[in-house]
Amino acid sequence: MTDLLRIASSGLLAYQGALNTTGHNIANAGVDGFSRQRAEFATLPGRELSGLVFGNGVDIETVSRLADQFVIGQLRGDTSVSRRAQVFNSYSEQLDSLFADASVGVSDRIDDFFSALDDAASNPQSSALRSLVLDHAGALVQRFNAQYARLARIDSSLNTRVDAIASQISSLAAGVARLNVEIGMRVGNRGETGQQPNDLLDQRDRLVLQLAELVDVQTVADGSSLNVFLGKGQSLVVGATSSTAVAVPDSMDPSRLRLGLQSGGSTMAVGGSTSGGELGGLFAFRDQMLDPAFNSLGRIALALGTGVNAQNALGVDLDGKLGGALFSDPNERLAAALRARPAADNDPASTGGVRVFITDPAQLTTSDYRLEIDTGGAWRLLRLQDQTLVASGASLDDTLTSVDGFTLDLNLSESPPGHFVAGDSFLIQPTRRGAQSIATVMTRPEGLALAGAARASSATGNSGSGVAGELRTFDTSTAAFATPGTLSPPLQLRFTSATSYDILDANTAAVLVGGLPYTPGASNTVFSADPSDPDYFGFQLTLSGSPAAGDSFRIDYNSGATADNRNAMLMSSLQSAATVGGARMSYQQAYNLLVSGVGSTTRAARIDSESSLAVLEQTRTRREQLSGVNLDEEAANLIRFEQAYNASAQVIAVARQVMDALFAAVR
Repeated sequence: MTDLLRIASSGLLAYQGALNTTGHNIANAGVDGFSRQRAEFATLPGRELSGLVFGNGVDIETVSRLADQFVIGQLRGDTSVSRRAQVFNSYSEQLDSLFADASVGVSDRIDDFFSALDDAASNPQSSALRSLVLDHAGALVQRFNAQYARLARIDSSLNTRVDAIASQISSLAAGVARLNVEIGMRVGNRGETGQQPNDLLDQRDRLVLQLAELVDVQTVADGSSLNVFLGKGQSLVVGATSSTAVAVPDSMDPSRLRLGLQSGGSTMAVGGSTSGGELGGLFAFRDQMLDPAFNSLGRIALALGTGVNAQNALGVDLDGKLGGALFSDPNERLAAALRARPAADNDPASTGGVRVFITDPAQLTTSDYRLEIDTGGAWRLLRLQDQTLVASGASLDDTLTSVDGFTLDLNLSESPPGHFVAGDSFLIQPTRRGAQSIATVMTRPEGLALAGAARASSATGNSGSGVAGELRTFDTSTAAFATPGTLSPPLQLRFTSATSYDILDANTAAVLVGGLPYTPGASNTVFSADPSDPDYFGFQLTLSGSPAAGDSFRIDYNSGATADNRNAMLMSSLQSAATVGGARMSYQQAYNLLVSGVGSTTRAARIDSESSLAVLEQTRTRREQLSGVNLDEEAANLIRFEQAYNASAQVIAVARQVMDALFAAVR
C-alpha cells in the first residue's frame, strides 16, 4: 500500500504544481510581455517486482515558457521600425503645420512687400508710400526670422529628446545586465537543460523590447546571458556589463547631439547605428526634413535680400544718391564665418578658419557641404546632398572660384595666417542661417532708389527720327559712377552718318569710342555689356528710328528725378523673376516648392507609420497566439487539473482504507 500512497502523492503534488502554474498564468494575463507557462508532466520510472514492472507515478519535469525566439526577435524588429516611423511622422506633421498655415507663412508677406513697391512706383515722390515699403520689408524679415526660430525650437527639442533617450537606454541596459546576473545565479550549474527562471526571462525580454522602441538593437544569447548590440554591432550589454549611453556632439556639427557609448573610460559615437526606434526617427527627420527646410527657407531669404539690395543699388534715391542696402549684407564678416563649422575632432593645433561668401544666390542649392583638408594642404569640397565632389585643389593657396553660388575664404592672408592640419574638416552651410540673419538696415524712406541711375535725352536740334528708348543700369561700380551725383563723365552719342556714331565726353567733346555701327530703322543696343569693351559703362541704351548725321543724344546722371519710377518697376519685377534654384524659380515658387515638399513627405510618413503599425500589430497577434494567456483555455485547465488533483486525493483515501482493513485483519 505504500506504493499506492507514493503514486497518489506524486499525482497530488504534480497536479498541485499544474494548478499553481495555471493560477500564475491567470494572475499575469494582463501583464504586457508575460509568456504563458506550462507544467510538463513526465512519468516516473517503473518499479520491477516479481518479474513485473509497476508504474511509479508522475512528476513535473519542468515548467516550460511558451516563447519562440524567432517571433520575439521579429517583434523587436517590427517595434523598432514602427516606432521610427511614428516619431518621423509626428515631427513631420509639426513641420507641415508650420508651413501649411498661411497666416505664419512667408508667401503672403512677399506679396505684401512687392505690392507696396508697386504702390510706391505709382507715386515715387510719396513719403507715405515709401514708408509702407519699409514697413512691409520689416514684416517680411520678421516672418523669415520667426519661421527660422520655430525651426530652431524643433531642432533644440530634438537635442533635448536625444539626451533623454540616452538616459533611458542607459537605465534599460543596466537592467538587462542585472537580469543577466540574476538569471545566471538562478540557473546555476544546471546550464540550459535545467529549469529556467521564466518570469525573469520575460522581464529581460520586456527591457530589450523597450530598448527596441528607442534604438535598433540586435541580441545574441550567450549561455544564460543575453548580449545586446546596437544596429551596427556596437556592444551595449555583454553579460553582466553594460555601457552607458550618452548624448555627444556630432563630430561634423557640434551643435547637434548624437548617441555615444561610454565604456572603460572612453566614449565612442554610435553614428549610423541608430537607424531604428525613436532615435532613428529623430535623426531621419532631422536629416531628411528639418535640414532641407532650414536651407530652403534660408536660400529664399538670401536670394530675396541680395536681389533687392542689388537692384536698389542701381537706382537713385530722393537725395540724389545711388541706392544703399535695404536688407542686411549676407556677406557681412560674422555671417560669412557662421556658415563654416569646424569639426569637433579637428586637431587642437589647427587655427585655420573658413568664411563662406555668397556670390550668386540664384545658383545656391539646399545642400550642406564638407571641406576636407588633406596632406600637403590639398583640399576637397563635397556636396553632401548627393555626395558629389564639386571642387578640389592641390594646395590651400589654390583659389576656389564660385561653386553652387558661393566661394570659400581661408584665412591664409590674415596676420597671423590660419594654420590647417591634415585631417581637418569643416561643415559648410551656405544657406542654413539665411532666414535668421536677414534684417532691414534702411531706416529712411528717402533711401529707396526708385529712380533710374542715369537718363538719356535727345538734342533739340536733331533732324532725324532717332528715339532714345529704355536706358537700363546694371552696374554702378564702374568709373562712370565714381563721383557722387554725376556721371564721370557725362556722355554724348554723336552720329557721324546714318549708320555710325561716336561716344564722346559731353564735357570736353573728346571722342571716347568712335566708329560704332548703327542699323537705321531697327532697335539698336548702345553701349556694351562686356566689362572688357571700351564702350562698357555699366548701362545700356536702346535707340530706334533713323538718326541723321549730326544728331546727338546725351547720357547724364539722373539727379532730381523725383518722379522717375524706372528702378521701382525693376525691383517690383523681381517678384516673378526666376532668381532661385539655378534661376528656375521665383521667390514664391521656391517657397511653394518647400511647402509642397514638406506636405508630400508628411503624407508619405503618415502612410508609412500606419503600414508599419499594421505589421507590428500582426506580429503582436502572432506572439499573443503563441505566448499570450487564453483565459478560456486556462479555465478549462483549472477544471481538468482540479479533477486530477481530487482523483489523486481519492486514491490516497482508498489506500488508507485498504491499509486500515489490512491492519484490522491482523489484529
